[in-house]
Amino acid sequence: MSGICGTVTVDCVIELEYATPEEAAAVLAAISPDNEPYAEAELDGSKVIVRSRSGTAPQMLHTMEDLLACVKVAEEVVQAAK
Repeated sequence: MSGICGTVTVDCVIELEYATPEEAAAVLAAISPDNEPYAEAELDGSKVIVRSRSGTAPQMLHTMEDLLACVKVAEEVVQAAK
């Protein structure tokens, strides 16, 4: 019986949109130190775009859970600073 052998990767892109480019930049600055080397994030106007690649779905899930927890805290800080 032959199977399919090869490498599997799981790619994920998350776009987070904010009211202003300044809010997006603040969130990006807060999460950037935590991203490396698991995810890359960039600013596009009032959006933060996060890209990640993992070898397995559970690994991607873990990465995204950690990232989104950091995003939540960053968003709460941005809101509190208003």
